[in-house]
Amino acid sequence: MQSTEISFDNLGETGALFTELLRARYHHFVEARGWDLPHVRGLEFDQYDTPESIYCAIHDGMSIRGGFRVTPTTARCGSASYMLRDAQLGLLPDLPADILDAPAPQDPKIWEVSRVFVDDRLSSRERMRVRGQLGVNFARLAKDWNIDAFLCLTSVSAALLTRQAGINITPAGLRFEIEGETCQAYHLTVDAKRLRRRAA
Repeated sequence: MQSTEISFDNLGETGALFTELLRARYHHFVEARGWDLPHVRGLEFDQYDTPESIYCAIHDGMSIRGGFRVTPTTARCGSASYMLRDAQLGLLPDLPADILDAPAPQDPKIWEVSRVFVDDRLSSRERMRVRGQLGVNFARLAKDWNIDAFLCLTSVSAALLTRQAGINITPAGLRFEIEGETCQAYHLTVDAKRLRRRAA
């Protein structure tokens, strides 16, 4: 199992893996969970998949085991900024405007994490390994990109598993229902030494 960072700067080398990541997102969010998300030819993507985002793929060869997307809270693409801020501004009708308990930050040291997933076809032990690798990648990105903290929208059950993987996570808003799941916005911070110890 390996981790690969994907950005628009290295798509020449990672383009095929990026396609597989979008395909895995389609399976996880659209097919398995029934979320109403944009997709074409079995690839899931949205208005936040822009050159400002960075992606992490956990994979065996071209088989994606998990992944996520991070976007700076200073991002801007047309009328879109980042998901949690756009929701707070009332631009995403499927998400509540009170999704955050404070004004959405626009800070180069705070990034949004989105589209976090772990392949649900893996064994529980393998899923925990993937979560550990995701955490290590959060720590690496924080160091490489000078990120102090992340914001994330996820299910409450996924947040509990995230804590078990060694990531510091605290609520950033009220709980609400979406697509049959109880979700909440969270602040994430990482302790690189702790995460590396857990992943070892």
